[in-house]
Amino acid sequence: MMKRIAMITLVSGALLLWFGHAGAADQPVMDSRYLKEHFPEVYRQIYQEGREAGRKEAEEALKSGAPPAPAAAGPALPAAVPVAVQQAKPDLGAWWEKSALKYSPVPEQWLFHAEGTLDLKYKTGNTKSDRYSGSASLTVRKSRFTNTLSFMIEKEYSEDLSPSGSYTKSKDEDSRSIQDALRYDLTERFYAEGGYMWEKDKKNYITGRDSYYAGLGYTLVDTQRHHLDVFFAGGYVNEKYPSLIQSSMNLDHLEVGAAYFRQDYRWNITDRLTFKETFRIIQNLKSTEVFNDDVNRLQVIGETYRYRWFLINEIYFKLMPHVNFMIGYKYEFDSNPWPTVDRTDTTLKSGIQFSY
Repeated sequence: MMKRIAMITLVSGALLLWFGHAGAADQPVMDSRYLKEHFPEVYRQIYQEGREAGRKEAEEALKSGAPPAPAAAGPALPAAVPVAVQQAKPDLGAWWEKSALKYSPVPEQWLFHAEGTLDLKYKTGNTKSDRYSGSASLTVRKSRFTNTLSFMIEKEYSEDLSPSGSYTKSKDEDSRSIQDALRYDLTERFYAEGGYMWEKDKKNYITGRDSYYAGLGYTLVDTQRHHLDVFFAGGYVNEKYPSLIQSSMNLDHLEVGAAYFRQDYRWNITDRLTFKETFRIIQNLKSTEVFNDDVNRLQVIGETYRYRWFLINEIYFKLMPHVNFMIGYKYEFDSNPWPTVDRTDTTLKSGIQFSY
């Protein structure tokens, strides 16, 4: 730096002596070309200092997220090499609730979203029971493809109070499901989806139910407050039964084609309050036998095309970012259950939901 200052001072003094006695009209223009031609060493040092200052300014702009300030007016020296300023990552909001084609351009990076709910209940008195249910899901998106993997478990242990005053085990209910769905957005409202479901339902004598499906969906309503989606599919169902059903009805499994329909509705009542509703029905395409309810004298009394459906209504209240309080109601119906099994099941639940 001292060397450059000394050289500039020397050049300025020489110029003053050289042109001091000349008229104002005859004085040379002190621009970059004149410096480069007569004082190359000074020109080179000024050029290097300018490039270094430009680089530091660009680095500071990248750290702060603002573009570099324009250079002050001065001699037309050669410009420094331009530095690209990285743009901030866009805020995609609740992208897992929207079509990938709602964004322009479609985000190409991998996107991840996880949710989980937990509900615990404990009861004492004539019946002592522990009941818990939980669910978790992971949604991954890449371009137009969206894959959702979800798991649900409901388990209850209960004991009845005997005349002696002790509790005796009466039942152990267990219900679980795993579902994986792959979606491809065809348009902003139209999409294709294929998936697989595995279900276990001890109270309905199902040791394993494998379902495969593929179909098309359409978004009927898509506004800031309301979202309504319908989905139609065809599939295949394979049910396996416990030893009790195998021995009493001489049936260990059932394979049948099925039609599948699902409807999802979401209402963002306020920024903190959300209502969600889901309806699903599966219709067998092959008739099954209908039995009477007398387990001691079972007999076939007819045939029917069995169907199963459920309706879920839930309200979510945001407690803090990523944490919601949830209360919900679920109604399930089976048109042709096994003898001694009710056609309907209802569940009231409340708990905490985590969303990231």
